[in-house]
Amino acid sequence: MPELFKLGQLLIDDSLTISKNINKKLDTRYSNFIKESDLEDDEVTNWRRQLIILVGEAVLEGSDEIIKDRLNEWAYKTGEGAVAYGIAIDELLKTNKVYREVFWEYIETHLESEVSVKKLLSMNRIIDSILAQTAYIFSVSFVKFHQKTLQQARDALLDISTPVVSITEDVAILPLVGDLDTYRAKLLMENSLKQCMKLNNRYLVIDLSGVPIVDTLVANELFQINKALNLIGVKTIFTGIRPDIAQTVVSLGIDFNDIAVSSNLKNALSTILKWTSNIHESTV
Repeated sequence: MPELFKLGQLLIDDSLTISKNINKKLDTRYSNFIKESDLEDDEVTNWRRQLIILVGEAVLEGSDEIIKDRLNEWAYKTGEGAVAYGIAIDELLKTNKVYREVFWEYIETHLESEVSVKKLLSMNRIIDSILAQTAYIFSVSFVKFHQKTLQQARDALLDISTPVVSITEDVAILPLVGDLDTYRAKLLMENSLKQCMKLNNRYLVIDLSGVPIVDTLVANELFQINKALNLIGVKTIFTGIRPDIAQTVVSLGIDFNDIAVSSNLKNALSTILKWTSNIHESTV
């Protein structure tokens, strides 16, 4: 039986022991990351064992091609799990160095005879290729799921910051706070349409007193929201445009003629009352 074949089989057979040795080699900081993540030691050990078995299979076959798909899946899930459990990418990548050290310590210990430099280089290429691929997939997976997590948090925050609140059966209010950029305006339109459909209100007061700047971009987004709500039968009225913002709007030449504007919520409700009275009179 060729020496490398025997080593590959030994890596598979002793994968659990090797995985435990990796745990011992990891520095205190990374070990603390694992403990704080509430992961069980056995769970982590068995997960690492899967990679060791893949390395053993590749050494046994003399090529890493046979395990590429399973290796990518393992590394991808590892990166995803690191994000889920709050393990930093730099700490995750440090494990590759430990894997390499433990692999070669094991191989050195279990070499029963002299192995040619050519065979050792061949095995080194296989192990290096596997660890380089895991590091790459770690990084890609980690970045992807980290961005996804951040986006979900951002969406949740924006969803909370754009609440449509019902104040009567027919009237709801949407108080806006903070800068209104294109992304938030799009989310605002989606949320306001969804919430107004859910609440079945006929009027929506959009309060801008918490919006620091109304420029041409913001004004255009407000026009679009107004049009979209009108299409589903919801009439909007804007309140809270401060004097400094009103001056800016005028200086920019922004036309608010097609949008109902009121100085405050009390006046907005009075305007809505007049609208409902006119509708009632027109139907009598």
